[in-house]
Amino acid sequence: MIAAGSLNRRLTLYAPVTQRSDTGTEKTAWRTQGTVWAAQENLLHREIERTSGLTSVAEAKFVIRYRPGITEQFEVVCETRRYSVIAVEQIGLREGLRLLVKAV
Repeated sequence: MIAAGSLNRRLTLYAPVTQRSDTGTEKTAWRTQGTVWAAQENLLHREIERTSGLTSVAEAKFVIRYRPGITEQFEVVCETRRYSVIAVEQIGLREGLRLLVKAV
């Protein structure tokens, strides 16, 4: 169980939405999916090594309570900084999610 007292950061979750203009051009916009409380944790050396094989290396890690549907296509905002989610890990059996993020 994630202790409520450790969730001391407010995250706003954004999901990409493809919109089509009158001329047929597709454009990606961001739709707010909600706000959640999160705990910011330090990155471990093995997490940095694991994400170094990806196109972008993790810069921060947030832990939130479980919420279905969050994917690597999401972006989050914490204290006016915008991050792109590069990995989502489930904690336990729907106990929580660990989001590895990179600043946009």
